[in-house]
Amino acid sequence: MRYLLIAVLMLLPLTASAKAQLSQREYQLLIKAFESLEAEHYQAAHAQLMAAKDQVSSDYARALVFHNLGQVELQRERYGKALGHLRSAYELKALPEEQQVGLIRTLAQLNCMEEKWKACIAHLEHWMGEMGKTSPQMIKGDDHLLLAQAYSQLESWAKVIKPVSAAIASRKVAPENWYQLKVVAHIRLRQWRSAIREQKRMIGHFADRPDHWRQLVSLHMQVKDRKSALADQRMAFERGLLQKAQDYRLLAQMLLQAEIPFYAGEVVQQGLKRGVLKQSKKNLQLLSRCWIQAREHERAVAALAQLNRLAPNEKSLTQMAHMQIELQDWNAAQKTLLKALKGGQGKQARLQLLLGITRIKLKHYDKARQALAAAASDQQLNAAVEGWMQYLNQIWPQQTLATTS
Repeated sequence: MRYLLIAVLMLLPLTASAKAQLSQREYQLLIKAFESLEAEHYQAAHAQLMAAKDQVSSDYARALVFHNLGQVELQRERYGKALGHLRSAYELKALPEEQQVGLIRTLAQLNCMEEKWKACIAHLEHWMGEMGKTSPQMIKGDDHLLLAQAYSQLESWAKVIKPVSAAIASRKVAPENWYQLKVVAHIRLRQWRSAIREQKRMIGHFADRPDHWRQLVSLHMQVKDRKSALADQRMAFERGLLQKAQDYRLLAQMLLQAEIPFYAGEVVQQGLKRGVLKQSKKNLQLLSRCWIQAREHERAVAALAQLNRLAPNEKSLTQMAHMQIELQDWNAAQKTLLKALKGGQGKQARLQLLLGITRIKLKHYDKARQALAAAASDQQLNAAVEGWMQYLNQIWPQQTLATTS
């Protein structure tokens, strides 16, 4: 902003026409100050202009003094003082019309730098209105952007859209933050579809920015467009842009929701292998869930084994036993069920039923009867227990129990 102001707020030299409007005394008072300014001797120029300020009498001479005092203070980065001097120069209404109009723009910019947003907007809209009548080509994209930024500071988001759109339209490819401002305005206005459109437009120019893809996915989720969210998350992931732990987990969860569990498992497995995902309870639970839903029983058992080494609990042990039963790995299933029962919590009767079935498969018939008898303590399991007891009595009748209730 400082360099833009320096470019805009040009020194007003003592031209022949200016000399004609000054008295000889005023001219002599100002000429040395102007020479110091041209030589960039700002301290000397400031002292000379301050001395001249109380000695000149015409409004034109005073306007020149205030204008160039503003230039000096701008060069010294004393923006508040520069604003005061330039406001004084403008209020005298003594400078040529072109310079008066130019001062309005400079006042707008300085008010913005001083975070006086309402004054910035008022001056800037005034200046743009004047330029629109005579020289619309003088209004640049930066001016539209400044107006949009000022409105954004006041959280007048509906008024941000038009100027930021004009700013973007002034460039073949606008700076990245211009698009971001427009997206934010649409988000604040809860105009989700418009925000998505502008986010895609920004990605079209800045496709290598991971956070832009994350924002796009988030916007899709906001409108419950899970299909588009998954497509964009997957695209950015496969391009190597989304490589944080949160990106792996989100993609896996989205794939699970879309009933694509095998690829979800591949994503989590890849994250663990690369060290992006830690071997944590949360991540191993996600991995086992993927393989269970994908009916990848061996992989599910391996994931659950890792999980149970890290944080054993009845639920994961039961899941592991189910997978081992699916694989007909009866010895492993028995060990897992005994470990789950050892905890003494949870659905003990259901575990006993699974243990009884497993022991029948292992031909450990006496122990199978004991497990089934223990399972019969849960009335909800009576039908299942009786069915397996009848089967057991058929294949091993010698040790029939008197009752199973």
